[in-house]
Amino acid sequence: MILDASIFSRAVIGGYDVKKIESRDKNELVVGRLTGLYGNVLKYANPKIIRAPDRFDDGSVFREVEGKNIFKIFEVPAGITFDKLIDELSKINYFPAIFPLYLKGTVGGFTVLNGSGFGSYKFGFTKGKKTINELVDYKVVRILAVKYPELLETESENNFAWSALIYKDSVRYYIPSFYNKIINENFKSVSTNNLIKSLSIEIHNIFKRNYVPIVLMANYDKNVEFNFDFKIGYIINYNSPERYKVLIGSLEETRLTELFEYLRRNPDVVPFPYLKEYEEIHKDILKNFKKYEIRVRSRRINKNIVIEASKCINCSLCLDSCLAYNTTNSIIYSPLGRFNRLLTGETNFEFCFGCASCQEACPVGINISNLMETLPQFNENKETVELEIDEVPRDIYELENSLLSKYRNRPVFLLFVGCAAKYDPLGLEGFLNYLLTNGDKLPQELSPRVKLVTGICCGFNDYLAGNLEGVKNSVEKINRLRIEQNAADIYFLCPEGLYIYNKFSEQKGIFAYEVIKNELKDKEIHLGCWAKKFGYNSPYNECAGLFLTSYKGSPLKSTRKAFLTVCPFSTWKFGTTSVYSLFLKKKEVVVKEEKVMIDENIIFDLLVKAVVSGLMASEDEVAEKVVMWSLGGSQYFLLLTIPIISKHISSELIRKMGSKPEVKEFLSKLSQDRPLLKQKISTYTDYLSSYNFSNEINILRDEIAKSNKLDYSVKDLVKTNDFLNVLKEALKRSINENLIESTINNIIYL
Repeated sequence: MILDASIFSRAVIGGYDVKKIESRDKNELVVGRLTGLYGNVLKYANPKIIRAPDRFDDGSVFREVEGKNIFKIFEVPAGITFDKLIDELSKINYFPAIFPLYLKGTVGGFTVLNGSGFGSYKFGFTKGKKTINELVDYKVVRILAVKYPELLETESENNFAWSALIYKDSVRYYIPSFYNKIINENFKSVSTNNLIKSLSIEIHNIFKRNYVPIVLMANYDKNVEFNFDFKIGYIINYNSPERYKVLIGSLEETRLTELFEYLRRNPDVVPFPYLKEYEEIHKDILKNFKKYEIRVRSRRINKNIVIEASKCINCSLCLDSCLAYNTTNSIIYSPLGRFNRLLTGETNFEFCFGCASCQEACPVGINISNLMETLPQFNENKETVELEIDEVPRDIYELENSLLSKYRNRPVFLLFVGCAAKYDPLGLEGFLNYLLTNGDKLPQELSPRVKLVTGICCGFNDYLAGNLEGVKNSVEKINRLRIEQNAADIYFLCPEGLYIYNKFSEQKGIFAYEVIKNELKDKEIHLGCWAKKFGYNSPYNECAGLFLTSYKGSPLKSTRKAFLTVCPFSTWKFGTTSVYSLFLKKKEVVVKEEKVMIDENIIFDLLVKAVVSGLMASEDEVAEKVVMWSLGGSQYFLLLTIPIISKHISSELIRKMGSKPEVKEFLSKLSQDRPLLKQKISTYTDYLSSYNFSNEINILRDEIAKSNKLDYSVKDLVKTNDFLNVLKEALKRSINENLIESTINNIIYL
């Protein structure tokens, strides 16, 4: 078992040998934020990663076990990071008795590796003559916490001091303010919270490009005569075999050999906590690479990719900006998780949506965005997510004919439609209408005379799966059409399609947003991840695309967004208004109230029946996925189950509601009043969400247990309450406004 530590592990420092850390199973790794998975983990190919929890089941992050006013014992989740724990404990004026200066490490990892840091002048290590922190199991740590919201600061050594911090020009001692009456000195008072924040800033300054963070420990009286960019340090005094000093800073990568030589000459100065040298860790990485290079067989991972990934120092700063991590709360989908999976020999990688926020946060300058796009290419099983491509409505073709006729004196441009016909039909119509109305105002390098490219995919789905041949075939189809139509250029409504086209074609396309952007001043616009790759930025960056890969089916925290969207898929997923649809021609539509009236009990009844039928229709497919629970846990099974149930419910909704002429007419009329339509969608969603399907879920569970698709090894699992609860959660997440809205759109266009 390994709990990750509060150290910058894959650089110079490491942790203790894996075998010494309560290793119940060499293939099982328990992690928090992966800040302590270093080189020697690589000896375990494809470890089963178990995430230490960062909250208790009730959502809390600490619970009192015992204690009085000043000193208390708390139990905390092993996977919580110190910054989050301190944020919560400080609200009641308590702080851990001892904690690392780098706050992104987990409490469990810090405890397992017998850490030291702030508070070590008094408390030394987490486990010395006295035990300060204790690992209960991989889920829970018991810590000592103290009530001291204020500290007294002095540059004179004091027996009442709890912490001693080493700065470049001085040593400062910090005494809890409750000793004030005893020592009777006029010391400077500082806020504990403010001091911790300033320390955090100092520590973060050691992360910079072409530098390696280092932590050196030596006897307090030892003069460390090695020149490096020292930032801060601390003294370990009591509860320790000797008095030590710990120095934290960074060093140019080019000087690592110089550091190793110094350490060999001075064995009493050690990287702390010590494991092995940086060069040895990289030998492990490359040695292990040779082993799993054979496993990949037909597709060999480029060694440069492994070396680039190995530059990761596991500081975990990328996690705070990672959309995948913050949406799924799963470490394995983060850059850190992918790097560690790569270095342990895994070759099956899902795609991340390339927002590049992690790359901006990376202090050592790893080209994370490029790596994340490259990894899926090595998948042996390339599961393509099929993006739906609907037929284009007749009105759209009429607009196309009008443009071709009106602007005969302008060159032909193609307009790639792709899945926009499904995900943003109003935006497609709006963009064409903008060209029809404003074509004469376009600069000469652009043209309003467009021909539509419909019925084919841009190749984005193959790109997600790492199927580059499929991508190239799609791009070649587009280019053949471009030649056949003698088109001068091509517009793309979606940035994803444009990105793929530009990446795999010698010719370049045009972002349709560029044509209309001057008309959108003072509008709140969501441009998304892929537009960011072209240099576009906006304050809104929630990623709808996360729902296409490993995270498909996960609900958005809020389904309705106030901003305008550019990407057709985002428009559909967020339920927003497309920027292109702002230019729709206003139609004179008079809808008499009596014509859109219907007994809504009919609608409600059809909705419930469709959900029940959809659940029952999903039994075999869900049964087939139950075995994945044993491989990836309940959350993995949940993610696989949601799209199955959603698909069958959607199919049943379309079948049942589309077969009723009066319902279809009602929905068609309703679609002409967008505000009313959105209101009804919300009403129908709320009705289904509040409906009690417990009996149907129990029946589904029974049918799954009988299914021939159910693997024998998990038959007992299906009988458990945990399994029943996951089915309930899958149904809950499947029913959302996007499902209802897409169903209504499908019925209208049937």
